[in-house]
Amino acid sequence: MAVTLNDVARRAGVSKSTVSNVVRGATPVAPVTRRRVEAAISELGYRPNEVARALKQHATRTLGLVITDTVNPFAATLAQAVVRRARRDGYAVLIADTDGDAEIEAAQCRALAARRVDGVIFAALAEDSTSLGDLLDRGVPTMLASFGGSLDRRAGAIDIDEEEAMERVIAYLAQLGHERFAFARQHAREAEVDRRPQAFSDAVRRRELEEVGLGDEPTAICCMNDGVAIELMDSLERRGRRIPADVSITGFDDVPLASHNRIRLTTVRQDAAAMGARAAELLLTAMQEGRHVERRELLRGELIVRDSTGPPRRP
Repeated sequence: MAVTLNDVARRAGVSKSTVSNVVRGATPVAPVTRRRVEAAISELGYRPNEVARALKQHATRTLGLVITDTVNPFAATLAQAVVRRARRDGYAVLIADTDGDAEIEAAQCRALAARRVDGVIFAALAEDSTSLGDLLDRGVPTMLASFGGSLDRRAGAIDIDEEEAMERVIAYLAQLGHERFAFARQHAREAEVDRRPQAFSDAVRRRELEEVGLGDEPTAICCMNDGVAIELMDSLERRGRRIPADVSITGFDDVPLASHNRIRLTTVRQDAAAMGARAAELLLTAMQEGRHVERRELLRGELIVRDSTGPPRRP
């Protein structure tokens, strides 16, 4: 059912005529009242064209950045790049941390909408999230950074070719002589999170190699990201397993810690700083032109070979 002026008036605790005045900008309204009405408009999703025009007249020069984990090195690097690029054009950035929870994410996105951010960048989406569509339906330009190839086409996306990246990882490990492979997932659930493990499974199957569980003595383990890989390496070594003599480990992202001399993780590099800056640039351009981004850019991951991989141990 469509949201009406009366619905907005009830939510804001004002008259219908006051809501109409805010929407049309025809009569001065007290700032406190205006903010209350605009918050109700955003919360309820009241979106006739005249509302969009009215809100555009009061642009906040603020972006929202939604991430699932503020301490994740990849997300932190991407966020820093977004902030720096936005600052060049005089925009501030509000960061919303969701813990990968769809309900928290929805609440955070409603808060961003209530603050009338001019655009939003998602570094990830929680599994079963509806936030992307909700913002796009409200007319908020939205950008996806490091994922998003199959999501709402109104959103822009800077994505990495997961299939090509995993193909190169498995080809390299197979060349070393590995035949038994496992995949280590992360604990948080994100939208499109199955793309990477699916790409892994497809690459293993194409070579008629064996995919096994983590407890079934794989000779090589591919991890969802570098954080998972580093935790796994630590856990295995505490149990007396040698890397790569007993098992090879690969990550994904190439965060700064991956190249640390005590870790030396083989991984796929995706440039978080470049992704963040480009995402902000495309979003800012779309905002200035009053449109959705609707642009996709697919990047190629680079395989970085270090010391966490080697030939399998022979009986």
